[in-house]
Amino acid sequence: MLITEKGVSQASERYFFTPSSLARELFYYLTRCGHYLCSSQYAFSHQSEIALQGDHNQNIMLFLIQEGAMEIEIGGVSTLAAAGQTVIFDCHEPYRYQGMDGLEFTWLLFNGSNTRDFYRRILQTRSGRHVFAPLSAKEIARLMGQLLNSCKSGGTLSEASCSQLIHRLLCLLLLDERDVTQDDGDLVVQAVHYIRQHLSEPISVQEVASAVGLSSSHFSREFKSRMGYSPYEYILMRRIDRAKHLLTSTRKSVSEIAYASGYNSEENFIHSFQKHAGVTPGRFRKYPV
Repeated sequence: MLITEKGVSQASERYFFTPSSLARELFYYLTRCGHYLCSSQYAFSHQSEIALQGDHNQNIMLFLIQEGAMEIEIGGVSTLAAAGQTVIFDCHEPYRYQGMDGLEFTWLLFNGSNTRDFYRRILQTRSGRHVFAPLSAKEIARLMGQLLNSCKSGGTLSEASCSQLIHRLLCLLLLDERDVTQDDGDLVVQAVHYIRQHLSEPISVQEVASAVGLSSSHFSREFKSRMGYSPYEYILMRRIDRAKHLLTSTRKSVSEIAYASGYNSEENFIHSFQKHAGVTPGRFRKYPV
């Protein structure tokens, strides 16, 4: 394959994808992707000739470093991206990167749907870092490989299927998902089990953190990075779920259900339920939606 970028081996691959009007309106979609083998002569920036063409700067870029490393600067902050790490950035922002000898990486240039909302939340979850090592690196590599192979073979996957793969990638980058049903040694999983077992009690975040041997602040950070929301919000959502179940499956009074769902008063329960369910407990019992 002829790739004229300096420092890019001709054993590399690069493909292009033109999304349909339907994909641009509703889906996540690729515009370019590739698998590069590079030397230290490889360099690219937002001011490179390619970057200034067409819609390049309207997309989000994702790298997965497989071998070697690259120096990368985004928004004036420089860092080293090495094997096993991902890099994500908005091509509209100032950026530059420089390869090192032995660099191998897969890259996707993509857009669509609420891509930038995902991007902002990923950075927020990662404390503003564009370079990080996700727990799900193997799954990310597999999904990126599927997308690359689809482009290589002339679009064997439908645009809807590609959109689903990109959405899955974004979720993995955001939440660092692991199998919460299998890993009993995982402290976040232990916390979820503890909350479910003690949901009818007036448990606090500090109490849950102590149960898994973490400080309250450390636990809250770990929980939110994995689940996407705070442990307090998780407790609240599960209490509302329990109350909905009891309202529709038992003849318990609203007061009894309030205490069975972990609330310390019927008044607090009614206020919380209406805020999050949109209706009062009594109306939900009559019209469960």
